[in-house]
Formats: sequence, C-alpha cells, structure tokens
Amino acid sequence: MKNIFSLIALSLLVACASTKNKNETVISPYSGAVGYSALVYGLPQTRLYFEVEMVKTFVKRGPYAEYATRMLGIRDVPLKDSENWQIASIRIYDRQEVDNSQLYALSFIDYPANLDRLLHFTKEGLLMDLSADHVLVNSRSAGSSSGDIHFMNAAVKSTVIERVDTVYKTILTDTAFVKIPLLQRKVTGKSTEEQAREAAEQIFDLRKGRLNVITGNIDHSLDGSAIKQVLEAFDIQEEQLLSLFNGLRTENRYVYTYSALPEKAGVTPLFRFSEKAGIVTQNTAGAKEVWYRTGEVRIPPQHQPEQASNIVYYRIPQIVEISAGIDNNVMISKMKDIYQFGHIVSFPLLAPKKK
Repeated sequence: MKNIFSLIALSLLVACASTKNKNETVISPYSGAVGYSALVYGLPQTRLYFEVEMVKTFVKRGPYAEYATRMLGIRDVPLKDSENWQIASIRIYDRQEVDNSQLYALSFIDYPANLDRLLHFTKEGLLMDLSADHVLVNSRSAGSSSGDIHFMNAAVKSTVIERVDTVYKTILTDTAFVKIPLLQRKVTGKSTEEQAREAAEQIFDLRKGRLNVITGNIDHSLDGSAIKQVLEAFDIQEEQLLSLFNGLRTENRYVYTYSALPEKAGVTPLFRFSEKAGIVTQNTAGAKEVWYRTGEVRIPPQHQPEQASNIVYYRIPQIVEISAGIDNNVMISKMKDIYQFGHIVSFPLLAPKKK
C-alpha cells in the first residue's frame, strides 16, 4: 500500500491488560494512552518547498566612461555604479510529514504476521511512506561580491608624463641684457582624458593587429593553433581595455527556500521583492509580491474514525495544481499530491475468511 503513511515515530507500549481474541488488532485515535501493546502512527500531510533563485547584477562604471562615445563611438555606457535584482526561477518540491491531528494506535496482543509486508520500517524505528520524495533544500549563494570587481591598470602605460618647456633667463653682459634659452623638464601626472586616449589608441592597435593576423599580413607564418592563441590573447586584452570605457558587470546567484503548508485554495504571499534590493520588508516602495497559489479543491469534511478491529486507517491525497510567481506573472505550475485535502479511508489487516 503505497502513498499511505508519512514519516512517524514508532512506539511500542506494553501494559497488563488482555484481549479475548489474540488475533484481533484494534485501531483507535491515539489519545496518549493505550491498554496493551500498540503501534502508534500518524497520517501524512504535504509540506511544499519553494526554491527561489535570484540573480544580483552589479555594474561598475568604467573610469573612462565619459569618453566612450567621443573616442570609440560606444553609446549608452553606464555612467554610474548600479545594482539590479531579478528572479531567475522558482522550483517547487514537496515532502510528506506527520499530521499530529491524525494519530492512531494499533493495539494487539500478538504482532500481526502481515504487518511488515504492509508497512515499511527503518532501522531507526520509523515508519515511512514508501514513495515519499524527501527533498532537503538548502539556501545557498554563488558569485563574487561587488567589492571584488577590479579594473586592469587604468593608466595603460605610465601614470606620469615628462614635459619639456623652454624658459628664458636674462643675464647682464658688459654691453647689454641678453636672454638665454633654457630647457626645463617637468614630470606631471597624466590627465584622465590623456589616459583614456592612450587606452583607445591601444584598442585600435589591437584591432589592426588582429586583422593583420587573420589576413596573413605578418612577418612570419603561424600554424592554426598559434593563430588561435594569438587571437584569443588579442580578445582578452581588448576586453580589458574596453571595460575601462563601458564598465564591468558581475552576477551573483542566490537561492532561498520557503516552506508552506497548504490549508485551503487561494493565493498565499511568500515574500516581497524589489528589483533594487532583492528581498525587502512589507513597507518598501515599489516592491512586488512573490506568491504561491493552491488550485481549487473540494476538501472533504474531517471526521475522527471510531475504534475498529483488524483495519488500518490511511489517507488518499487529492491532486492539486500548485503555482507560484511574482506580481501578475506565473513562473511555474505543477500538479502535486496534497494529503491534508484527501479522504481518510481504511483497509483490512486480515483477509476475509472463506465460507
């Protein structure tokens, strides 16, 4: 009998009472006390887990961003640092757990011979649902922080430049005042515009060199693998230099897991989300709601079975559509077995006797 029991504790309680029929097994709602040897178990309920993967994109402005259009013709480069969050995906898992409102005691004198074939016990003394999908989901993150983003040396060559100026010194001779030219050397730091121009020139030199390699306009021949390595080196250098103008982008991925116990049909909020800050509080302006929806289902009236002989109570789940999304967008929808919405029924422990 699959899909019957959830994870429960096994309890064997022994007392001095007796029963007339040694083959009789009595089941009753568990109230904390039984009259003789008993196996206590519980019916399952379904807990849902929503694994939300978020992507945080950090954009760092390039030091030469303001010269990108004028020197390289690149438009729409970021002119300031920015941070953006997006929900990449939502996954839905489920697992069965004990419903503490549906505990039962199987009382007996002689342990039923077929009980082990009907139920599955672990070595730890737990009664398991044979088909339950027990998923352990952990929150995790991957990627680098914004503080780890570094540009290559912004000054492509040297950060200083030597300037030679001509100055005139006036001296007095025997007959008149004479101006003598003197060369005066000064070392000054390069301006940002000068460094940007130098980087742009190197980008054009790299592109010219790449074209020469592709067309074979070089002093010596290269085989196929050598050409590939040279072109890859050109690409890496150009990418590093271009980042000084159009900035750097990094992505960090975060996974958060939320659990929920469906109780009725309808929409239930999980958390609020902002594209600027990720997970936020209820009062954050502009935040959107991330939710899950339980599809329409007819939940049967809950009743507490009375004491009976030679049967076991179990619960048949109902198949329900579970969906999740953000704001008005549905990101995932799945059909799930929801045990707490199902009927409580019974099956016999003993086969009927032949007449």
